Amino acid sequence: MNELSGLGADLLGTFAVAIGAAALLYALGHAMRSAGRPLPRWVLPVGIGLSMIGYATWNEYSWAGRVKDQLPERVQVIAEGSVQSPLRPWTYIVAPTARLALIDPNAVREAEGDAGAQVVPVMLLERWKRSVTVEQGINCATGETRPPGEEWRQAVAGDPAFGAVCTSG
Repeated sequence: MNELSGLGADLLGTFAVAIGAAALLYALGHAMRSAGRPLPRWVLPVGIGLSMIGYATWNEYSWAGRVKDQLPERVQVIAEGSVQSPLRPWTYIVAPTARLALIDPNAVREAEGDAGAQVVPVMLLERWKRSVTVEQGINCATGETRPPGEEWRQAVAGDPAFGAVCTSG
């Protein structure tokens, strides 16, 4: 990811779209006035507002796809998380992806002291937050996992990290 990411970049992008929409609508209004058919006064503020809402919505719903496109091919997305908010009621209809869990198979290493076990760095990405990497222990032979700071236990059915490591290797 680049340095200009997060909420600041989203606001900067929204304001840039607003300025561009204002310039286009102003030019359109001037051309229409010159043609003798002036636009109603409400067109400029409504057009700017709609362009900002449209850009913000596109930016939110395309975030996960844009992040995935920046990842190296070897990195696997093992889980995605959606977010719903009462401040954005449309997210209850189609919730945008706001969290990703990633595994780089090249970063998986053998666990020290546990025969057959592996340590899997799982990178957790969340929109507008810092990414975090947690190391999860996985033993494909025994069907066990070890979350960070805990003891070995039987893998839960559908565990995405366990499934990604044990089916690929």
